[in-house]
Amino acid sequence: MKVILLSAAMGRGVSSKSGAPKPYAFSSISYLVPEEDYINGDHNIQKCGFQPKSVEILEDQALYNKFKTITAEHGICEVDLTLQPDARNMSRNIVADVQLVK
Repeated sequence: MKVILLSAAMGRGVSSKSGAPKPYAFSSISYLVPEEDYINGDHNIQKCGFQPKSVEILEDQALYNKFKTITAEHGICEVDLTLQPDARNMSRNIVADVQLVK
């Protein structure tokens, strides 16, 4: 899946906001997709440009490092994402790999 990559984030820690300490972990990317017009019955909403979206990536330091290298060397750029089913929720996909589009 080709997208315009904006950023990547990965974090771990222990939250104590709600009393008992609770471990947390997250890893995701932000990317852009083209806006789409919405036409349905009496509704005609025209859009142009891009819309930001996000998707989870595998909690893998090596994968995060690939995103970090790509953004450091190329800034906002087009990448090709490899998706796989999310083991925690099989109805969703998760990013398993990334390659720079040349």
